[in-house]
Amino acid sequence: MPHLINLSHADVDTDANLEGYDVIDSSGEKIGDIDSVIADGDSMQLRYLVVDSGGWFSSKKFVVPVGDVQRIDENDKRVYFKSVSRQNLQGGSYPRYDESWWDNNDHANFSQHEQQVAAAYPATTSRTTTATTGSTDAHTHTGQTEMKSVDYDRDLYRRPTEGAERLQLMEERLSVNKERYQAGEVRLGKRIIEQTQTVNVPITEERVVIERHAVTDGRAVQGGITGDNRTIEVDVMAERVNTEKEAFVSEEVSVRKEAVQHTERVSDTVRREELVVEGQEGLVQTDGGTTTGRERTTEGGNRNPLERAADAVQDKLPGDRR
Repeated sequence: MPHLINLSHADVDTDANLEGYDVIDSSGEKIGDIDSVIADGDSMQLRYLVVDSGGWFSSKKFVVPVGDVQRIDENDKRVYFKSVSRQNLQGGSYPRYDESWWDNNDHANFSQHEQQVAAAYPATTSRTTTATTGSTDAHTHTGQTEMKSVDYDRDLYRRPTEGAERLQLMEERLSVNKERYQAGEVRLGKRIIEQTQTVNVPITEERVVIERHAVTDGRAVQGGITGDNRTIEVDVMAERVNTEKEAFVSEEVSVRKEAVQHTERVSDTVRREELVVEGQEGLVQTDGGTTTGRERTTEGGNRNPLERAADAVQDKLPGDRR
């Protein structure tokens, strides 16, 4: 959340602060006076008014979004609110304000307090988150609390300009999101392929070797040639190759997924509205400070005290807060 600061009447020039201004509720009843203002520490835009609805001997302070101001009567020194009433203050719609939060720089407690204030205006909150908080006052629950970020762009957190009509200029901004989708499918399986494998195998064969020798010292054989038909048989052995096939594991395949990132540039055409001013020269004066609130369209008279207070706050604080 933005860094908010609490500014008392002493922090603002006397001719621009709201000291002595009565608070008039939606029913026209006086319910207190303006105690101080709360501004954005960066842009110095007013966000809340601190209303003291106590009496002479008591103090009951509440914060009210500056956009709830209906009008300011500078002559009677009165600030009129649209929604705030004595009934909803006393009924607990607005939690009690503790000034010691600022003294202790306890912005976390004020942040929780601000969420409870925003709960009085349900349409002004968004972006729900959950946080663990402690007890801050009688209206704060302990434990898990639903936290909602305050949308300061809403009219409820803008200071009113009396007698002015507002024309909102719109612009488109490119919003990018991502979605998961199935980009494809990878399927793993097995198939059989055939190939010819050649292996050189040494084999052994037996051969019959016939050796003939001439007999030079021949001996006489008795009985002569008898015509014997005797034969010699020799078994000749040889090796032949038989093939067998055996299956074994040659490789293992594992499958997993991993995420890889790359940057993809996307572009689209967006539109915005520009202000077109038509009129005679000299009749139109533009406010160059519409974004910062620093430049005045006119001096003094037609700016209500709330606007002058905001400008005075920016001039009063040390350093360049523009």
